[in-house]
Amino acid sequence: MRKIGHTVSIRMKRIEGCSVKRAWVRRTILAALDAEKVSASLEIDCLITDDGGIQALNRRYRGIDRPTDVLSFALDEPGTDGTAFPVAPGGMAGMGILVVSYPTALEQAQRNRVTLEDEMRLLLVHGVLHLLGYDHEKRNEALVMRKREREILGLP
Repeated sequence: MRKIGHTVSIRMKRIEGCSVKRAWVRRTILAALDAEKVSASLEIDCLITDDGGIQALNRRYRGIDRPTDVLSFALDEPGTDGTAFPVAPGGMAGMGILVVSYPTALEQAQRNRVTLEDEMRLLLVHGVLHLLGYDHEKRNEALVMRKREREILGLP
């Protein structure tokens, strides 16, 4: 039996001073999927961008005209008409897009007195959990999601 693999593609906008490496981002995403024991093949595209890039996406897809730290778009979730993004025969079981703002991650790391790596890891895990169906709109959902983030990150 062949091992099911995930496809993780990383794109990075050229941002002065950005020290994040594609391989590290890929490993972090794969580690989160492994921690969640995801057995179906997934395809995740991740974009590390600047505040302007994430603000444009936030405005277009969420109607919120300001930058944010992370956005996630699960393409197999039903849309407003109830239909899901179609998967090609033999294609990946699920697809999603993660977008992280490097400048916002850097600012949050400084404000929270953590390393940039720790902040980026948190944002990537948070985004992966959203792609897997976690949410934080309601208090009980937020508690479950936060607990799972801490478990994956190895935090108390």
